[in-house]
Amino acid sequence: MQKFIVYINFPFPGGELSFCSVLNKLTLLKFEIHMEELKKKYTPYTESERMSYIREYLSTSETKYQFAKRTGICRRLLILWLDKYHINDKVMSTEQPSLSKASDESLNELEKELAALRAENRKLQRALQEESLRHEACEELINLAESTYHIKVRKNSDAK
Repeated sequence: MQKFIVYINFPFPGGELSFCSVLNKLTLLKFEIHMEELKKKYTPYTESERMSYIREYLSTSETKYQFAKRTGICRRLLILWLDKYHINDKVMSTEQPSLSKASDESLNELEKELAALRAENRKLQRALQEESLRHEACEELINLAESTYHIKVRKNSDAK
């Protein structure tokens, strides 16, 4: 079996010409196309877009990584913008800020008021349920009286 190798001119990125086989050329082209896909495209952001991204990041509870992944911007770019505009990053702490005595008292008052309102709501719900049962019982009695004694108990709406 004879092997034929075809040599062709192939320009390298530096501008120089080289001779290589068709197989090598295809491999190099495939590699070049793959490298172009991997190359990140630089997107210039306006001042308002940067501030919009920063505001959005600070208003969410996401980490920089999660935010960058969701929005498609680079995490390092977000860090650079925060440094550039001297914006303190949000603090990811689990401890709650200590409440003052006055706010503790108002919180207790609000909790008491909430408990009282819930109790009143339950009481009114029970009263409504009893009243609807009473109404159903009266309706049934009226229907029974009308069918048994052939007496019209309900008012005639046509009467004047």
